[in-house]
Amino acid sequence: MLRESEMVFRNKKTRFWAQTAGAAFLAFLIGLTLFGADKAQAARVSVRAYLDRNVVRVGDQFSLSIEVSGQDASKVPTPEPPDLSKFAAFVGSSTSQSIQFVNGRMSASKTTIFFFQATAPGMYTIPPVQVKFKGKTYSTNRVTIQVQKGAATAPPAAGTAPGQTPGQSGLPKTSGPRRGDLFLRALVSRRKVYQNEPVVITYRIYTRVSVTGYGIKTLPQTAGFWAEDVPLSQRPQTRNEIYNGMKYVVADLKKMVLFPTAPGKKVISPMVITCQVRVHSKRRSNDIFDNFFNDDFFGRQVQEDIKSQPVTIEVLPLPEAGKPSDFSGAVGEFNLKASLSKDSVKANEAITLTVRISGSGNIKMLPEPKLNLPPDFEKYEPKVTQKINRTGAGVSGYKQFEYVLIPRFPGEQRIAPISFSYFDPKTKSYRTLHSPEFVVRVGRGSQTAVSLGEGLSKEEVRLVGKDIRFIKTEPVQFVRLNNFFYKTPLFWILIFVPLLALGGAFGYKKYQDRLEENVAFARSQRAGQFAK
Repeated sequence: MLRESEMVFRNKKTRFWAQTAGAAFLAFLIGLTLFGADKAQAARVSVRAYLDRNVVRVGDQFSLSIEVSGQDASKVPTPEPPDLSKFAAFVGSSTSQSIQFVNGRMSASKTTIFFFQATAPGMYTIPPVQVKFKGKTYSTNRVTIQVQKGAATAPPAAGTAPGQTPGQSGLPKTSGPRRGDLFLRALVSRRKVYQNEPVVITYRIYTRVSVTGYGIKTLPQTAGFWAEDVPLSQRPQTRNEIYNGMKYVVADLKKMVLFPTAPGKKVISPMVITCQVRVHSKRRSNDIFDNFFNDDFFGRQVQEDIKSQPVTIEVLPLPEAGKPSDFSGAVGEFNLKASLSKDSVKANEAITLTVRISGSGNIKMLPEPKLNLPPDFEKYEPKVTQKINRTGAGVSGYKQFEYVLIPRFPGEQRIAPISFSYFDPKTKSYRTLHSPEFVVRVGRGSQTAVSLGEGLSKEEVRLVGKDIRFIKTEPVQFVRLNNFFYKTPLFWILIFVPLLALGGAFGYKKYQDRLEENVAFARSQRAGQFAK
């Protein structure tokens, strides 16, 4: 009994230490995970710098914004203003924070705005501003500003934000957007391509004003290209972007994938859009109704036409060296897959040969593959199906050809491998894909189409089975139908019930109309109810 007690005690002790070690290991893993998550959050902190405008005059005020984004943005210390004493004097600063929740994820940002007043003309580059957080140093991008010569403007009036020009005295003044506050860019994936190599062009609007709507006035002309439009949402998705050191609200208005059809220099004409821009009337700063009438609700809308720059693309001819004999002009990256529905059939039974070419490139223009079939195979026109995916990265998908083949005579037949050649612009070389050879064992069928006889040439064999369609001699089994649905009562009920319902509805409608038009008739109909 003593030994059994000792063994039980030892087992409990062993389990205790095992559970303790497991709990400690689990705590270690949790701590490691939290530490890694903390590091990952710190690594997601990013900083950037941008100006409210990059062209000012001597005496004008401008602002430099330092934006810190990330989950821990609110904990990042406020950066120090950069030393711009060579061409600007420091005026003041302000800080703002924002927190957003998108799809359950928190996104925070902290923006510090430094205000300066330009003092010396010239072209200057503002060095990166450094921000230290959790032992790491983050640096912003460089921004460039041009200070032009000119008389110093009057200092901002009370209630005017730094960098804002107060209105002139007298009647309100309304003007369109300043130069550089609203424009359209054509972004091209590449400027030099091979013939039939895809080019992605995106038309993106940049704005720092309130755009309430837009309409396409002139579409770009894409002569010399096969164009595929990339589907975009009906309402453009807006986002913030830094361009030339300034912060804009941008949106993609149109995106196309172009395939040049011939070599040479090709020019794509500009795209023109008409924007509805909301502008505000500027009044004297001491006017008590200044803030009221300067609200967005009372802003005027003006039309502003903006257009992109023309795009020039140099199209290179495909090299002649190493060009395969079966090359048909396909450019991109492709795969070839061929399959046979069955490899053992009887004569005069149909089989299906499926050939699929997939990859990225001009899927619509892929040619039909050439088949090298045995002479006694009958081939029908293929069924062509395709699936095309149009994205910002280009065009991808597949094109599939389904052939119905009928072997007419027994024996072992061989379908030669199917080849497909294309040009790969990444490696600047031609590639040829091959399918496997298919062996079809054709047995003798119940019906023999035509006896070949002896001494027939290959051309005569090819004509066999194409000039005459053979009559089937197998008897067809017919089944007499004793029950007919139109002879049943249910059929006539289904015919007349809708007619009766329609007649009843028409009569009830006439009765209601009479009640509304004939007051005496309505009273007589309701007199019985009142009497009861």
